[in-house]
Amino acid sequence: MEFKKEIIINKPIEAVWDVLGNQFGDAYKWASGLNHSKAFSPPRINGAPSNNRSCELPSGKIKEVIREFDANKHILEYEVIEGFPFFVDTAINNWQLTKISADRTQVEMHLVVKTRGLIGSIMNPMMRMQLNKQLVHIPNDLKHFVETGKPSQNKEKEQQKLSQKVA
Repeated sequence: MEFKKEIIINKPIEAVWDVLGNQFGDAYKWASGLNHSKAFSPPRINGAPSNNRSCELPSGKIKEVIREFDANKHILEYEVIEGFPFFVDTAINNWQLTKISADRTQVEMHLVVKTRGLIGSIMNPMMRMQLNKQLVHIPNDLKHFVETGKPSQNKEKEQQKLSQKVA
């Protein structure tokens, strides 16, 4: 399964990279579908803020490891290494930023999820629907957060629901 998303953010590439790359562990502040996230373990790639990130989703917890972090080329790639169902073989997300002008940045997200076995084949359509539903908001969440410094409306609604559950 492949998912590709593109969006233009009306901010300099450095501002977008700061949120996406340098604040890798704090994605929960802007990304829908993340209740919380936290970076951990020292970086293995020069310039990366950490090596791993743990994420709390409404459906459970996952851990991700940074596979590529290039602040000069503005590339971030990470893989889910823990927390997905047993029939998911790999899940790798790649982000690439491209400078359009001094204050405009193109963001490309490319997620590849591979399943395995008979159960993976059976669950593939359901996973595709669920991931499509989750991923539809992510680029817009990033755009809104970078351009305004505030979470998107969708992210704010999630945060309100989460705080009501805790209270």
